Amino acid sequence: MFVDINIAGQKWSALVDTGASDLFISKKAAEKLGLSIKKSNRNIKTVNSEKAPTVRVVRNVELQIGEWKGNEDFEEIQLDDYDYVLGLNFLDKIQTVLYPWAD
Repeated sequence: MFVDINIAGQKWSALVDTGASDLFISKKAAEKLGLSIKKSNRNIKTVNSEKAPTVRVVRNVELQIGEWKGNEDFEEIQLDDYDYVLGLNFLDKIQTVLYPWAD
């Protein structure tokens, strides 16, 4: 499932991953947006893999999803197919309910 987002003043589409924890961004997307990137010391566990360190973190990014607006941190990780991933913990934090059949 995908959702339209506005990140750093630009419109994009993000993958909603109910198995993911937080917000993730690809290196290519972070650099394209010119976001401030810092080193990270966090780890991430993906399906069928060992725990690995996240690459970097992008802090205090302006994000809008529908009517909700805020500043959030994104973990930069290796993403092959998508540039933005919204995890279930984040959606729960902003009190969002998913209706995949709604437009």
